[in-house]
Amino acid sequence: MSGPTVFTEVIQVAASQAKSRQAANPLSYTILLLLTDGAVTDVEATKQALASVADAPLSIVIVGIGNADFSAMHFLDNFEQRSGMNRDIVQFVEFRAHEFDKTSLTRATLEEIPDQLVQFFYTRGIMPRPSQGISTSKIVVDDYNEEADIDLSMQYGDDGEIALNDSNSAYVDNSYEAGLGRLHVMPPPTAPHQSPTPAMVAPVQPQPQPFTFQVQVPVGVVPGMQIQVQHPQTGQMLIVTVPQGVNPGGIFNVAS
Repeated sequence: MSGPTVFTEVIQVAASQAKSRQAANPLSYTILLLLTDGAVTDVEATKQALASVADAPLSIVIVGIGNADFSAMHFLDNFEQRSGMNRDIVQFVEFRAHEFDKTSLTRATLEEIPDQLVQFFYTRGIMPRPSQGISTSKIVVDDYNEEADIDLSMQYGDDGEIALNDSNSAYVDNSYEAGLGRLHVMPPPTAPHQSPTPAMVAPVQPQPQPFTFQVQVPVGVVPGMQIQVQHPQTGQMLIVTVPQGVNPGGIFNVAS
């Protein structure tokens, strides 16, 4: 980070690489992040570079860091309208304006990218492909119902057994002997029955593998919240808890 501050070459290289990637994959899109401690040295050259790459599958985010005077960067505000560009591809964010608020900084740097991406593909007639491997189960966010609540908390045994705390539920055996580390849903363990006479022991039938499908977390739902989903095979409505670390738009697996 030292002067002079020149963006033209990196912008042109990024645009060329973005076009090459899209030639191999029509749904490819590139985001260029530039961190700078000063305003651009040659404003006119930067304007020309931005205008020349407006047709590339590219969004540019420029973040100004430090106490420099970034007033010269204001030419980026509504630049596409004043320059005659056919689309907006650039966003400038001054870091110190959001220094103590990570959420605000994230919003400021990313808020324009979805519209820029959609505009690029839509104007070229490139539509999203059908989703693959993701369940289209209907997701219904319902109020918490204590009576319908399912306790999914678990206990972890030293032998590798994972048991649900709810004694009326099944338990999950993750031991090596139970299937080389794979998860199996089985009836809860019961105390052995004492019989005065020898009894015939029926062979244990292998339990069918649970059906696993994926659920996408809807907007407004946070980790720990319960949502109601429909089983894609049986149509049964299930109540599941969104795992920690899976935010709106994220995907998690449900086995049933």
